[in-house]
Amino acid sequence: MLRFPFLPPVTPFLFSALVVSGLTSKALHLALHFNSLPFLYFVLFSPTLVLPDVLVIICVRWLLQYPSPETRWQWISTAIGAFLSLATWGACSIQIGFFMQTGAEVSWSASNSFISDPAAMKILLSGISTVSAAGTVLGLVAWLIHSQLYHWIGIGLHSLREMCLGGLRAPQRLPVDIRSLTAKPHIPAVDPRALRRIAPAAAACVSLLFLELTRPSVPYDHLSGALPVTLLDAFHSKANVAKGCRTPSLPFPLWEEDSTASFHHIVKPEEGEEGWIRPAWLPLNPGPGFRRLDTSPAELRVADNHYAYVCDGDEGGYYYPEKDPLKISNLDSDIFEPLQKAFQDHPVEIEHIIVLTLESGRKDLFPVQQGTPLFEGLLASHKKANYDEAIDRLVGATPVAQMLTGEYATDSKGKLVDLSNATWQDSAAEGMGGINVRGAVTGSSLTFKSFLNSHCGVNPLPVDLLEESLLEIYQPCLPQILELFNELKTRANKTLMTPEPFSNPWKSVFLQSITDDYDRQDILNDHIGFKHKVVKKTLEAKDAKHKPKGEEINYFGYAETELRPYIQDLIDEAVQNHTRLFLSHVTSTTHHPWSPPENYTKEPYVADQGNINHDLMNNYLNTVRFVDNWIGDILGMLDESGIANQTLVVVVGDHGQAFGEDDRDHTGTYNNGHVSNFRVPLVFRHPQMPRVDIAANATALSILPTILDLLIQSKSLPANDAAIAASLLPEYQGQSLLRPFLSSIEEPPHHHPDTDYIPGGTSPHFGEEVNITVSTSSHMKRSSDERGSHRKGPLRRSAWNMGMVNAGGAMMAVSAADVPYRLILPMKEDFEYRFTNVGVDPGEKDPISAWSLDDLVEDVYAKHGEDAAAWIQDAEKVGFWYINEQKRIWGWRDA
Repeated sequence: MLRFPFLPPVTPFLFSALVVSGLTSKALHLALHFNSLPFLYFVLFSPTLVLPDVLVIICVRWLLQYPSPETRWQWISTAIGAFLSLATWGACSIQIGFFMQTGAEVSWSASNSFISDPAAMKILLSGISTVSAAGTVLGLVAWLIHSQLYHWIGIGLHSLREMCLGGLRAPQRLPVDIRSLTAKPHIPAVDPRALRRIAPAAAACVSLLFLELTRPSVPYDHLSGALPVTLLDAFHSKANVAKGCRTPSLPFPLWEEDSTASFHHIVKPEEGEEGWIRPAWLPLNPGPGFRRLDTSPAELRVADNHYAYVCDGDEGGYYYPEKDPLKISNLDSDIFEPLQKAFQDHPVEIEHIIVLTLESGRKDLFPVQQGTPLFEGLLASHKKANYDEAIDRLVGATPVAQMLTGEYATDSKGKLVDLSNATWQDSAAEGMGGINVRGAVTGSSLTFKSFLNSHCGVNPLPVDLLEESLLEIYQPCLPQILELFNELKTRANKTLMTPEPFSNPWKSVFLQSITDDYDRQDILNDHIGFKHKVVKKTLEAKDAKHKPKGEEINYFGYAETELRPYIQDLIDEAVQNHTRLFLSHVTSTTHHPWSPPENYTKEPYVADQGNINHDLMNNYLNTVRFVDNWIGDILGMLDESGIANQTLVVVVGDHGQAFGEDDRDHTGTYNNGHVSNFRVPLVFRHPQMPRVDIAANATALSILPTILDLLIQSKSLPANDAAIAASLLPEYQGQSLLRPFLSSIEEPPHHHPDTDYIPGGTSPHFGEEVNITVSTSSHMKRSSDERGSHRKGPLRRSAWNMGMVNAGGAMMAVSAADVPYRLILPMKEDFEYRFTNVGVDPGEKDPISAWSLDDLVEDVYAKHGEDAAAWIQDAEKVGFWYINEQKRIWGWRDA
């Protein structure tokens, strides 16, 4: 037996740790999915679910046996068995710790990206205390039973071996006569008693094999996974970036199948041919984002290590907005009348642009108001006698958000909240302030995937984490557009005696007080076009202009207030040097673990009523108030510098943040499709713009088009820049929020919109005109005459919203702007389908889940009716088409 000085036998303990950890992991795994399975099926197939764990236990027990005398094989087998035991022990501890923090399971397939990222490791280490506690408990239990467990399992396996190898034969006496050695071999008789003993075991094995072969693969293959085997998922190879030609687009599933060929296979005219005119403003060697507007040969587009979009005349990986069946344009609509009148009656100058991205910014807390499901949950944590005091404290937490949005809260007496003590006072005239959007949702619950929505007007790549940093973004981002303006004005101003108004150069700066090393964010920011940045490394540099005054508040970095002197310097520089500032700032204090600076006074927003621990929510609410004050500080700096009336401030949440008050079973954003992770604030603030309140299920895709539209309509660009902005505006997938948002459109049958394409707004025609017919959406219980028939009336096209669930490659939230339905679409077999109707259940307290689409449709039809059930089928088709289409556009091929 392997021994160390002053220690008891190690081998039995390691084996016991594997057994305890493996079975605990399986019990947790099954418990999380218990309610999603029919009880009868769960009982029937349960033996197959633990079979892999039993096999692992047998294998490791065999590896950890000790023949005598000790051999080299003994040490090899012991080392292997010890490694598997320790790996299982550690992995189970991580699973328990992760579950205690989030209510979710660890996805080992995504863990390799975290382990290889030093900044991401800090996230994992933030829960080390919980993981350590879990590991300690597992080790203690394993120690208490290690001798008995090792001994009795060993005896059991030995008995099983003897029974299988020799238990069927009756005992034989040794031959006495030497002549019998040369005689015909004698086959011993089968012992009937041994046969009776082994028959039940044989029947059990046959039954188990039958269940294993006949059970459905989904979800039972996933549920039967056993540690440490499932850890191999962490070493799966990532997808490969496709070099050269990209795969053709798949037919859009809601169009008629026999009419998609011409729609998806367009031959691009050669340069100089009729039908293609190169934009006159496009540089000879266009930079990233602009390359698809170029007409140069594909081989020239591989410069700077960017991959070609097209090859051999094929349409390839181009994004063509006029061929995008998900794009709905509202540019033919008039802008809102109050805005139109304002642009005509007095100047609305936009000299500078500031985009504030609020980390974990929930719409129902921007501002905090009564009447939301979350507010009612927070109030319920207090005793009824303290309701008035709790209401007044809660509604007073976000005064700046109230003034920015125009959504003024009322206190316990029904009066408007007194905002006189806020860190900033709105100087805009009555009825002025800009555009506030109610109903906006994020395109991803991973911060910098949503950042691509807002800053580049593109949808993210449906894979885990920021693989987009390896690729060229398929549309020009706002910093790249502004830099193009700079380049073209530099040339034009050489021939102009008097520069045009608004012809000063732009300076684009990115700021955050935390690290930008996490998940290659620094590389992505370079691709977006930020040439200047202030991040944690800037604050900590030896030659830093302004050193941090406080300590780090979390595993990423400092509170955003450390950026105050840098922002003030940038504003002063813009004023003094007559430059135009584009400032993009991401807040961070509202990120886990929700710790404001030590000198910040916390308020008791949540009490202790109910069976939920409200401490995390209370910490988060205090960071929400901290960030609200910080936004007020930034707006105050604009006022003091005299440029507030020339500055457009865009405020948007990157994603929300789910807590136990929203979903008791699953918190956080990781692999959590709850609606609280997707509803975000969206505001376009300008003191000289009238207040416009929009109810629209828009996404951050609309931010860049709206900014371009605002610059054009307010005449805040020189003529050449305005022409470029106007030609780029139709290229983007999002709608302009200066105009009525179209949640759906109706078109005549046998017609497809926008078949004439004007690249960059410079050509009257592109390609061939394509007319396609469309099929109706699928409906349940239609008559045989209706089933499969063409719609006689107009075709209804919805504005679909796709939201990647953190970390991006496991599931996706599918919704449409014209219906209140949401579908969580699993991209892997490890997850369930999930449907909610937020029209009747805004807090998603009563979701419907199923492992198969057919089961989900059946359940939804019974509870929500035919339309909802039909919508689910369309949503699944569109969702999977979208996943393939985004990979095609980005140039990504799964390994």
